[in-house]
Amino acid sequence: MNDIQIQFGKISKKYDEQRPKLIPCFFDFYYLPLILMKTDNPEPRILDVGAGTGLFSSIVLTKFPKAKITLVDITEKMLDIAKDRFKGNDNITFLRKDITNVDEETSKSFEKKFDFVISGLAIHHLTTDEKKYVYGKCFEWLKEGGLFINADQVISPDPVLEAQSIELCHNKIRESGIGEEAIDNLKERMKLDKCDTIPTQIKLLRTVGFNQTDVLFKYLVFCVFYAYKN
Repeated sequence: MNDIQIQFGKISKKYDEQRPKLIPCFFDFYYLPLILMKTDNPEPRILDVGAGTGLFSSIVLTKFPKAKITLVDITEKMLDIAKDRFKGNDNITFLRKDITNVDEETSKSFEKKFDFVISGLAIHHLTTDEKKYVYGKCFEWLKEGGLFINADQVISPDPVLEAQSIELCHNKIRESGIGEEAIDNLKERMKLDKCDTIPTQIKLLRTVGFNQTDVLFKYLVFCVFYAYKN
């Protein structure tokens, strides 16, 4: 986790600016999930896991401006940017925590269940066992009928196809005009990735209790999972 904090601390100020260029499918990736987020509650409780700068939460707020959102992340510099982003919004709270090792105090603070749990480009940094643990916690913290959305990166089960997918992705990023330095930095951060396949992640979600789960969207290495707690 220290390596992740260092790498993302370095790029924290440029993170949001670069997102639309580093994610060729940016708008579908972040905005399609809003279609699934349905509730009669005008002030839904939302947990953002690995929230970073709060980008995903800021998009969710366009649909639920009165939402009460808790952002959890391990990198202080990223959360500092999130705090600036949501300055003046008393419905937003921040927790600097390692989500793979949740303490009793944090669990107690989440006893009031969430309508939605979201995560954007965070969980792929975890090992398979850590993913299972985090998915289990997300299931535990959701209310009945609640929805979990994980917009993340995945890996192909075939090494040849995986290499092809990454090459295509880098070529699409180049078309954005972002420059080779940013791509080189991206490649460096990708060394920290611990991506799993789509079938593996679906199995993990079902194992921890989600009995309705599927993929909403897939484009090259980017994938949006969703799962209901019924």
